[in-house]
Amino acid sequence: MDTTVRPQKKSVKPAPTGPGLLAKTHLVGATESGMEGLALWLASRGLDVTGSIDPAHQDSPAADRLRAAGVELTVGSDAGHVRNDRTAVVWSGVVVAPHPELDRAQAMGLPVLARAHALAVLCEGFGHPLVAVGGSHGTTTAAAVLAAALADGRTGWILNAPGVGGTCGQGGGRRLVVELCPDAGTHEAAPPGSWNYRPHGPNLYRRPSPSVALITAVAANAPHFADNIEALDAATSLARSAGTVVLPTWDTGARIVHERLTDRPGPTVVTVGLDESADVWVLTPRWLGGDYLLTLHYQGTKHQFIVPIAGHHHALAACAAIATALVAGEDAKAVAERLTGFAGVERSLTELSTQARVTVFESRARHPQEIRADVEAARLLTEGSVIAVLEPDGIARTSAHAAELGAALAKADHAVLLPAATPLTKLNVPDPLDIVATAATAALSTDRVHRARSGPYEPGAEQLVTRLAEPGDLVLVIGTGEATRLGPRLLDRLTRTGSPTTDRP
Repeated sequence: MDTTVRPQKKSVKPAPTGPGLLAKTHLVGATESGMEGLALWLASRGLDVTGSIDPAHQDSPAADRLRAAGVELTVGSDAGHVRNDRTAVVWSGVVVAPHPELDRAQAMGLPVLARAHALAVLCEGFGHPLVAVGGSHGTTTAAAVLAAALADGRTGWILNAPGVGGTCGQGGGRRLVVELCPDAGTHEAAPPGSWNYRPHGPNLYRRPSPSVALITAVAANAPHFADNIEALDAATSLARSAGTVVLPTWDTGARIVHERLTDRPGPTVVTVGLDESADVWVLTPRWLGGDYLLTLHYQGTKHQFIVPIAGHHHALAACAAIATALVAGEDAKAVAERLTGFAGVERSLTELSTQARVTVFESRARHPQEIRADVEAARLLTEGSVIAVLEPDGIARTSAHAAELGAALAKADHAVLLPAATPLTKLNVPDPLDIVATAATAALSTDRVHRARSGPYEPGAEQLVTRLAEPGDLVLVIGTGEATRLGPRLLDRLTRTGSPTTDRP
């Protein structure tokens, strides 16, 4: 039985759409993945933005970028953070308990929007060409490369992750690149009474109508898409809303979407693939040891681009993004010139540093297919062993994909499993990490799978990794919660010990 105390709510007054609705926005969780880009875009457009952040993030690079952009930040959760002059409140979707700021907004009669709905509202009111990147997963690299390829000084973007040395939100009046993947925050099954926080208000459910849409991948991705059918329906809906849709034929789900679009008139479909039958033919990307040489045939002409990313799958994502830029009418030489300033995507199979001859890479992968591809790519980046440190994303996602997550680590020499990242403080389900560990053990062996457990006498994750690593090895830290802090701690430990073998018994 639902015993949650329901806050008293005023009726919502008719609200304008687009810039009017978001003119004075308060963001709950402004530094969460996906929210930072929205905040930066709003601020760069001259709008009044306030936001609350987790105390753990108050000194983070994301918080620094927001403050530099003019976003007024408050730390912690307090009803007083929602000022009377706000026109809407946007939240990341990761709140899983009664929240004073959301309660306050509803009591004031303010429209409360999930991030995805805020994106739809601003896209509808933008009034200029919109280029969208969507899909069940695999959008981060493609969206960042596409933003760089179109960065002519008049193009803005809202991304889930910034390019290295760049920002994930940028204003621009000519056109907008927006990443429309499932919300990037760690989502969970909400507790009783969570209906209080569903978005409400008029005109919030219209879909954006991009001039060009790139769909990177289509597959089940709990909790957003429970199965492949839900993912296909969402991708097909986005495709039908676009003027032109770009579909990579190396993805099975995207090929099915292509078939679905043939039953009636709809968007112009452009395929990008690894054979001559594709509208944009991609020759096999060539690894140069630090960059990828990408060759695309489009409209009878061969174009080449150099992109500083690692991993064949990331190279293909870059190809799809460049193909989208060409389809959008961009000059290939201009795209190639802009990409010379692109330095990769933050925490997207990127090298953090090397200490004691152990190199640490970081990955923000969440979906099993992304994790598998990053681990396989890491194998090609070292002659030593690969130690994969996995922090699964959320209890809901980990429970749904547990066996796939464990199997995704098959190409590693050792797997270190961290507790699943979650905002929940109590679990009402069995710990899904047990299934992840069982699947990883089946793919590797018992002595190659290690679990980092909390407790005063338990070794920390960095201590476990240090015991395993030898000179020449590569450590791949995968995750978006505690994993974001583990890499620097591991390097610090290696610096202090001077040798990865010091902690060995």
